[in-house]
Amino acid sequence: MKFDSPLWTRYWPALWLALLAAYMLAGTPLAPFHGDESTLVYMSRDYVYLFFDHDLDKIRYSETPASPTEQHLRLLNGTVAKYLIGLAWHTGGFSPADINEQWDWGADWTYNQQNGHAPAPELLQTVRWSSALLLAAGVVPMFLLGQALGGRRVAVLASLYYALNPALLLNGRRAMMEGSLVFFSLLAALAGVWFIRSLTPAEDGEKRRGWPAALVLGAASGLALASKHTAAFTVAAVSAACGGYAVYRWVKSPREMRRIRNIVFPQIIFAAMIAAAVFLALNPAWWGSPLVMPHVVLNLRAELLDIQINAFGGYGGFSDMLGGFFRQVFISLPQYYEVAGWENFIGDQIARYEASPWRGVSVGGSAVGGFALAVMMVFGAWALWRGRRRGLPVRLVVGAWTVSVVAATLLLTPLEWQRYYLPVYPAVGLLAALGVDYAVRMLIDRQETENARNIR
Repeated sequence: MKFDSPLWTRYWPALWLALLAAYMLAGTPLAPFHGDESTLVYMSRDYVYLFFDHDLDKIRYSETPASPTEQHLRLLNGTVAKYLIGLAWHTGGFSPADINEQWDWGADWTYNQQNGHAPAPELLQTVRWSSALLLAAGVVPMFLLGQALGGRRVAVLASLYYALNPALLLNGRRAMMEGSLVFFSLLAALAGVWFIRSLTPAEDGEKRRGWPAALVLGAASGLALASKHTAAFTVAAVSAACGGYAVYRWVKSPREMRRIRNIVFPQIIFAAMIAAAVFLALNPAWWGSPLVMPHVVLNLRAELLDIQINAFGGYGGFSDMLGGFFRQVFISLPQYYEVAGWENFIGDQIARYEASPWRGVSVGGSAVGGFALAVMMVFGAWALWRGRRRGLPVRLVVGAWTVSVVAATLLLTPLEWQRYYLPVYPAVGLLAALGVDYAVRMLIDRQETENARNIR
């Protein structure tokens, strides 16, 4: 097939994305085990309560719960992953009796393995696909965001960064919340781009698709929030960008005032209602007191962070936080465990994973490489700021999203655990890809200018 043929031009993105997704999925069975995988499988008991027992009372919040541990985990964590894990083991031929107990972080590895606190190897491999498939699917919205931001070259570079990022691969391949968090956050950002584009004047008879875009934005936002509560920073930024741009259109063009007031603002409210409805539908524990539960969850999250800081040590100040941010975001070597001593138990798993071609490639990889990646991101931020006016809607969504996740992760992450930095990687990949494209175009323009001068 000729590379300039219409058929190749039309279908090469699908082939590219399929190859990247296949690479991401290939390393799933080799990912070293993490104790939180046991906990997520344990949490899939809620799937049993819903679809086997048909008993919502076991999930609703109670001042005197039958299982305080289950209720604590139910409120503290996202729900999408545990339902998908339940669906995975159910369709994979396992039964509720195969579900393990929660991983006991107060006991050693041997105790957990010998006393039913770890999933059987066959069960673990089955449920991991529930996260890995979503992680791999995320390469599609990543590509489309890159294309909307800067064209095919940015799309290719951004999706390649995403598919090879060792931190994303490691954590997304495990049976935890990260695969659903990353995918639905990217989908919410892409839906925000779709919605915000519907606010611009239609041209050449093109129809505005505001209501479908609002529906997708609301559903994706609700699923992102239900995947992990930290998605709130992405959802809030994308929603603020859409609302802010609507106000901008109102002020700039009084002729559109009626359409924005009567159609656009109701669409934004509709998206917010859909997001809330999806989130609540997936969180039956919130149904009794939906307005009180955010305060309860925030307190539980604060207590957990205090426990983690006291047990493992936190950052000593802003300079430490900045150093941790640089190491985890730009150097980005895979962090296989957080608890010292785990290398003695999963060392052989780490060695097999490191020796495989599926471990990914860190674009930074060292202090020098991390600095180069950071420079490319700065170039991308400059290109984002200096972009063409007609690209303002897309730049507004990506810019707001990037500022939100970077600021929240940098300022609110209390200790250097790589999983807490995952929301930043897609934004870094997009801006770095835009920065590379911007640098290449600058060099080409400079060379063309020099050639023109020599001709004269």
